[in-house]
Amino acid sequence: MTLALQFAMAGEAAPFLAKGGFRALPPDPRYGFSFHERILPSGARVIAAVAGNHPRFGVDCIGTVAAALLTHALLDGFAPDRIVSAGTAGGFQAMGGAIGDVYLGAETCVFHDRRIPLGAFEAMGRGHFPIECDRDLAKRLGLKVGIVSTGDSLDCTPEDMARLRALDASVKEMEAASIAWVCERRKTPLVLVKAITDLVDHAQATSDQFLENYGLAVTRLSDVLTHVVDHFTRESHD
Repeated sequence: MTLALQFAMAGEAAPFLAKGGFRALPPDPRYGFSFHERILPSGARVIAAVAGNHPRFGVDCIGTVAAALLTHALLDGFAPDRIVSAGTAGGFQAMGGAIGDVYLGAETCVFHDRRIPLGAFEAMGRGHFPIECDRDLAKRLGLKVGIVSTGDSLDCTPEDMARLRALDASVKEMEAASIAWVCERRKTPLVLVKAITDLVDHAQATSDQFLENYGLAVTRLSDVLTHVVDHFTRESHD
């Protein structure tokens, strides 16, 4: 079996890759996506994919466009049995979130900033994409479970906040729903694992919280991903 882990930022992937055992594969020549492979003793194959840097702007290719393209490249190039969207995100005090928490995405994933008041287009904009959610795994690893919502902005406008609350979102980030859009079309199970860097409903600026807490969040993310990989690769071997 092949398990793929998808990251938007190199820094999110670095602590996990630093645990060892991965070898670099040729990058995607069209978009610069990077791929890393590890073959486990069971024979299971783990692919870690990173969206890479934008050649003109020199920063990580965060957001929905690169995420969807990377998922497409992963599915075409490696045919994974399951994808794990792993990364950092914002949480909500009102939903019980705290800095450093790691969430397993609940059974649905949504967009909160796609406003299309044209009949059925409105529902399509929100998405409500199916997500694989093993609540027993979350309990065993001490993870919180909540709805993950995606938008292409780091900040949160009052209208976005109202929609996030209406959607009962516990996690706000910038890639998952676009990955889910592709996975639903390709009938590939998707798991969401998100570590909290900032609290969206906190008075401190999101950008300041993100910079202060990024190191803690990616360390926690890496630790959890080790167990997540073990769970899914052992499950398939059994």
